Amino acid sequence: MAVKSEPAKTLNQEQEEKKDKEKKKKEKLPGDFSHEYVGKQVTIVLGAGNPQVLKCKVERATRYWLKVTIGARTIYLNKAYIVSIEA
Repeated sequence: MAVKSEPAKTLNQEQEEKKDKEKKKKEKLPGDFSHEYVGKQVTIVLGAGNPQVLKCKVERATRYWLKVTIGARTIYLNKAYIVSIEA
């Protein structure tokens, strides 16, 4: 019985396959909903043990931070400490 051997992959083919796998992995990652509440007046609940409630306007959102304004004050909130946001 003859055994068929596959041709060796070139470096470019390996790199392309790796890029394709990374691209598919990135496509599967869940996004956040920041784009839905930027520019809107929202209620943000911070902290689980002793929750604080902020009524503010979301000015800008990045991956880890929200820039909000309360009156004339600007506050930057880390998303890790946000329990919920109600629009």
